[in-house]
Amino acid sequence: MAQPNIKQIIKQEYIKCAQDPIYFMKKYCWIQHPTRGRVQFNLYPFQEGTLKLLQKNDRSIILKSRQLGISTLSAGISLWMMLFQKDKSILVVATKQDTAKNLITKVKFMYDNLPSWLQIGFTENNKLALKLKNGSQAKAVSAASDAGRSEAISLLIIDEAAFIEGNRIEEIWGASQQTLSTGGKAIILSTPNGTGNFFHKM
Repeated sequence: MAQPNIKQIIKQEYIKCAQDPIYFMKKYCWIQHPTRGRVQFNLYPFQEGTLKLLQKNDRSIILKSRQLGISTLSAGISLWMMLFQKDKSILVVATKQDTAKNLITKVKFMYDNLPSWLQIGFTENNKLALKLKNGSQAKAVSAASDAGRSEAISLLIIDEAAFIEGNRIEEIWGASQQTLSTGGKAIILSTPNGTGNFFHKM
C-alpha cells in the first residue's frame, strides 16, 4: 500500500488553513494561558461565532467582559491574514503602547509555535511589530490622535476603546476612514467604561 506523500499532505493542510481561520486556529495556534501555560487554542462556540461575524462584516464593535479571549481571537485573525495574504497591514491601537503591544505579543507567540511549514520567515521582529517576508505586518501604537492617518490599513484593531481619553478615539476613527475606505476592516473592542464616551455612542 502506497504511503501518502508528505508534501501532498502539507499542501492539503495549507489549503484548509488558508480557507478557514477557525480550522487554522484550532489545529495550529497555541496561546499562553494564565494558569496552564502553553495550550492549544481550542475555540469555544461563542468564539467561533464571533470569528464568523468578524469575517462577514467590515466594521465590528464588541463590548466584552474580561477573560473571554476576544483579544486573543483578534490576534489569531491578524496572524491568519498575515500568513495567507500578501502585503496586509494590521494596526493595533490602544490606550497605552503596552496594551497594544500585548496583542502583538500574542500574534508573535502564535507564530513562533506554528509548525515550520507554516512559518514563512520575517524581516522585522521586535516588541511593537512583526513583519513577514510576504510583506504583511502587524504594528502596535498608542492612541496618538494621528494613529492610522497616513497608513494603508488592511485591519484596524482598537483595543480597550472605551478607555481612550477625550476626543482621541474620535480623531483616530476619523483619521482611519480614508484608508479603511479602500477595503480595510476594523475591530473595535472594549470592556465597559460608563456611558457618554465615543465607544458607548458607537
